[in-house]
Amino acid sequence: MNVLEDIKVWGMLPREIAYICFSAVVTLTGLVTVAGLILGLWWMFIGSALGAAVAALLFKLSLHLKEIAYLQFEESRSQVSD
Repeated sequence: MNVLEDIKVWGMLPREIAYICFSAVVTLTGLVTVAGLILGLWWMFIGSALGAAVAALLFKLSLHLKEIAYLQFEESRSQVSD
């Protein structure tokens, strides 16, 4: 556990989880959109719109978590050099 904390792996795990969820949401949204087009079911586009909104939020969360991880890394480097 200490080895992982020393190399800051735990700071990147939430970002990776958010990015994997983003990828899954984009894939499923695309499948719902294609199914709606093929089957001609207009109500499936509501799911597509909701999926796009969730994907946008997850992508923004992923970028925010990436920024936090880099800030923590920079803080740890500055503490080591002191």
